[in-house]
Amino acid sequence: MSQSDEMNDQDLPGSGDDPSAIPTWYGGVVFTILFLFSVYFLVFLADREQVNTFDQSIQSESRWLNEVKSRQEQQLESYTWTDAENNRVSIPLEQGREKVLKRFGPSGQE
Repeated sequence: MSQSDEMNDQDLPGSGDDPSAIPTWYGGVVFTILFLFSVYFLVFLADREQVNTFDQSIQSESRWLNEVKSRQEQQLESYTWTDAENNRVSIPLEQGREKVLKRFGPSGQE
C-alpha cells in the first residue's frame, strides 16, 4: 500500500479504529435503505388489505340492497293479493294513480 492510499484511508471517519469501517458503513447504508423500503412495502400491503376488506363489505351490502330494491320494485310494479279472503288485490302504483285521478278528477272531488 502506498503512502497516498494510507493517507486517504486515515482521513475517512472511523477508519483508524476499525480496518473494515468502510465496508461496514456501506453495509449500514444498504441495510437502512432495505429496511425503509421493507417498512414502506409492508405499510402499503396492510393498507391495501384494508381497502380490499372494505370493498368486500361494500359489495356484500350492495347485494343485500339490490335484493331489497328488487323486492320493493316487485311490490310496486306487480299485482299481488293483499287479502285473498276479502278479494283485495294490490295493483301497480301508476295504475292506481290513474284510476284515482279518473274517479276523483285532478281536483280531488267526486
